[in-house]
Amino acid sequence: MGTECAYNSIAVVGTGGYGRHFISALLATRKFVRVRAVTRKTSDDAKRKRLQALQEMGAEIFEYKSSSTESFKQAFNGIHTVISAVSIAAVPDQISMIDGAILANVQWFIPSEYGVAHYPSVWMPFTSPLAPKTVVQKYLSDYAKPKGLSYTIVYTGLALDYLDPKSLGLKLSTGSATLVGRGGSPVSFTAFPDVVSLVVNIVQRPAEMQNRFIRFAGSTTKMRELVKIVTNNDRGENVKIVCIEEAKSKFCELARRQDMSAFQIYSRLLIEEGLGQINRYREPLDNSLFPELHPEPIQQTLRRLIKANEATAKAKLKPNPAHRSATTKSVTDGLGRTQKQLDGED
Repeated sequence: MGTECAYNSIAVVGTGGYGRHFISALLATRKFVRVRAVTRKTSDDAKRKRLQALQEMGAEIFEYKSSSTESFKQAFNGIHTVISAVSIAAVPDQISMIDGAILANVQWFIPSEYGVAHYPSVWMPFTSPLAPKTVVQKYLSDYAKPKGLSYTIVYTGLALDYLDPKSLGLKLSTGSATLVGRGGSPVSFTAFPDVVSLVVNIVQRPAEMQNRFIRFAGSTTKMRELVKIVTNNDRGENVKIVCIEEAKSKFCELARRQDMSAFQIYSRLLIEEGLGQINRYREPLDNSLFPELHPEPIQQTLRRLIKANEATAKAKLKPNPAHRSATTKSVTDGLGRTQKQLDGED
């Protein structure tokens, strides 16, 4: 019990995306005496409001100006556990984060993973944007752990309700899809709320969760199965099939122009290559360690997103009564029905 209680102060780096949800969920447990939000200083109004909301919930706020070891040392003062929730672009900054954690006597560090592992691609002759993850992992195991900083690497696959489904070729608004290759490679998925629940569960069990990899997948399925849900078919007029070589060529063209959409094509290629599966080399999944978690199947997640998309589209089409004049309500359509009556019809 004493060991568990020692980990009752926690910091989350990053307050957008996963970060703010981790913080609110940690506060909701009421099992941590200190929950600190660590974020880069900004004057952005939306972020200021987000930080204020977190503070009102009970979170401490620490803002840093630069991603330096000294900044993170100060940020982690009095903290036993650090969860990193930075974006993929900021993954290399975690080296300074780890160094700062060591100097601040942090005991446990969870790097920003939550997605897929970095498996080398044999299709693409480029260094993957995920490659820095491997660097961070090696730094934790070879350098930080001997200095007393434990770690846990958490893989959950793709969160379709966190990503834009369109980035994977699923166009919910039009019921259409773009499929790279045959779409037959397994992909790991875990819904956004389930990722949050998993991480919050992990940090409450330090004795059994430290210095290991955790692979948790809500579902494992193939892209063509998701295409069927979106389009009601995996072939047909609503499905565009892109050959592997064609996708590679398009990626190279966009990459040369430094077009950010190149990353979407790159991601679809990696998924078709099989690199979207968190246990590609048959590493065991750890779902059985969390029997209290009942993750949402990806099919249900996708249908939920489709339904939400339809509701949003319908709301945009619905006339706003406040914008109608009094004279408009008296106009009929020639069949004796007033405009007010028509507005109530589907």
